[in-house]
This record gives sequence, structure tokens and C-alpha cells, in this order.
Amino acid sequence: MIFVLVLAVGCSSDDEPDVDKAASFQAYPLYWLGESFEGHDLETIARLEGQSSGVGLTYGTCEISGVESSCASPLQLQISPLGDNLVSVTRSKIWRTRRIRGAPVGTEDNAPVLYSRRIQIKVYRGEGTDSGSALRALEALRSLNDVSPVVSASDPIPPPAPAGNGAKAVVRL
Repeated sequence: MIFVLVLAVGCSSDDEPDVDKAASFQAYPLYWLGESFEGHDLETIARLEGQSSGVGLTYGTCEISGVESSCASPLQLQISPLGDNLVSVTRSKIWRTRRIRGAPVGTEDNAPVLYSRRIQIKVYRGEGTDSGSALRALEALRSLNDVSPVVSASDPIPPPAPAGNGAKAVVRL
């Protein structure tokens, strides 16, 4: 499963992100960085309708300049249910050695991705961020809704279920 989420960036909007709607989202756990992260405010929460295949949170805005007709917001979190690709993408050794708060972290599409018990969280960085900001974002994750597993900013993040227990998405790490 390849998850692609296109978020409108660089455009101003009078609409505030609907944090209350996200907090009542029940399809799967949502993690976020709070109302702001490293000086970048939460700007959008996208795709909360129904049993969507992914939810996107955008932190900060960017400026369209020059000939380019687009720009990359400082941080974008893509949250989606664990997919059938879990076993294949975790074959890399990095998944066995790099963890954040107990959950394995690797790289997909040149972005760090963390696999937890029920979801994957990918962080893209753009304008106004440094090379470590995406990993710092993964370190700062906390629950936005009350769907298990609920974690605070300092709790361990449960890794995917170990292979052999009958769970749908399993992996040996």
C-alpha cells in the first residue's frame, strides 16, 4: 500500500484545524505534536471523514517564490493504518536498530516513518526546518484521540505486534 496525501500549502485560510473533530475520530489512533511544534502552528488536519486511509496534519506555512508554483510546509505528518507492506519495508536492518520510544523507525520516500501497534506515522519536512526536525517530531508524538494505544509525550510507543500471534500486520524485528 502506498499512501500519498496531497495537502494544500502556501495558501492562507481563515479555517482553523478542527482539533475537536480529530479528537473524536475513532477509526484508528491519531498522534500529533500539539497545537504547535518548534514555532510552527498546526495549520491543517486533512481527511477525517469516514474510515479514511490516512490523516494528514500540517505544521507551519510556506511562501511560494520564484518560478515554482508550490512549496513544502515545514512539517507534514501522515498517519495511516498499518498496511500489508509492513513485512517488506521492514526487511532493512535499520528497522532492527533504530527505535524511537520503543517503536521501530525506518525510511520510506526519503522520510522517516515510525511503525506503532496499529498505525504508521511518516514525517515530511520542508521550508524552515533542519535535517533533525522530522526525528524530533517523532520523539514528541502524543495521542490526539482516545483510540488505543493512547500515549503521552513521554510514554513508550507500542511497536507492531510480534510475528506469530495471529495479528493482521506482524513483523519480526
